[in-house]
Amino acid sequence: MSNRQRLFSKRKIIHRATSPGTLIEPEGAQPPVINVIAFDTERVVERTAVSVDDAVALAAEFPVLWIDVAGLGDAELIRRLGESFDLHPLALEDVLNTHHRPKVEEYDNNAFVVTRMASIERDRLVMEQVSLFLGEHFVISFQENTGDCLEPVRARIRRPGRRNRFINTDYLAYALIDAIVDGYFPVLEHFDGRLNHLEDAIIEHSEGSVVADTHELKRDFQHLRHGIWPLRESLRRLADHSPQVRDDTRPFLRDCQDHVIQIVDILETFTERAAALTELYLSSLSFRMNETMKVLTIIATVFIPLSFVAGVYGMNFDRAASPLNMPELGWYFGYPFALALMAAMALALIGYFVRRGWITFGR
Repeated sequence: MSNRQRLFSKRKIIHRATSPGTLIEPEGAQPPVINVIAFDTERVVERTAVSVDDAVALAAEFPVLWIDVAGLGDAELIRRLGESFDLHPLALEDVLNTHHRPKVEEYDNNAFVVTRMASIERDRLVMEQVSLFLGEHFVISFQENTGDCLEPVRARIRRPGRRNRFINTDYLAYALIDAIVDGYFPVLEHFDGRLNHLEDAIIEHSEGSVVADTHELKRDFQHLRHGIWPLRESLRRLADHSPQVRDDTRPFLRDCQDHVIQIVDILETFTERAAALTELYLSSLSFRMNETMKVLTIIATVFIPLSFVAGVYGMNFDRAASPLNMPELGWYFGYPFALALMAAMALALIGYFVRRGWITFGR
């Protein structure tokens, strides 16, 4: 199991008696790798696995700098990066505490945004915290692991015709948040397919494993909801009140907020569908049980008169004592008559059940 897949395993909540702003890397965190994209209207410099000093040097050379830190396993490196770009230690502490809900906090020289990125790995939901610092000339993002949904933003920065908008760091921060939000839609498509598959499985088979799969879906929807629901208020606050955001970027943030609302609505629909799946399973199970009981009842009803006839002819009467004692036993056609009588009774009952609609043929 990878580190990303362990995000949904049980975690021990440990209270550490440390002073505010103390940086402690998460248990099992990957070593951080600093990737940098520095650019202006004419040039783009993209470097991977750079040092903090190299990032600071690029910040002095270019008007816009995007520092992407993948991995949180070195608290000292993150502290040095925070000191170099005047990041608040309390915000850095929140970066290393990867259990935060999405939020926005304003500091003197920058804004701090916490979001949660969703992805599907090996048919399992993985949620990862992404923290952003929005400064006047830089955006710094912190991810728990390598691999993300931000490649479309990098591709747009590399294209000269699309780069001019990113000269303003608030638009760059918006583009990153928007890419994270848009990354939820492929996840929702995956879960829509799983819901459709479960619906078909319930109608066709009604297997007991469907219940466990449905409960797993409900748990995943809950994690997605916790990751996206608070982002509505965070984006509204960032769009309406943040001094780091220019007026012409605020409509884009509101549009991103609309996407978040759309995702929340879809999640509510999926949650209702998952709850309906359980009811559908129970109804299907009850229907199949009623069908089984109906078949067994019909069989028992058909055989009751047959058992009566067989019981009558199975009585031990002495024919020598009286000619009225079971005269059919001495009849040449007595045995065929008994079988014909039982067959006629069975066919009559089956015909009656068919006319009443209690027995149907075909689906």
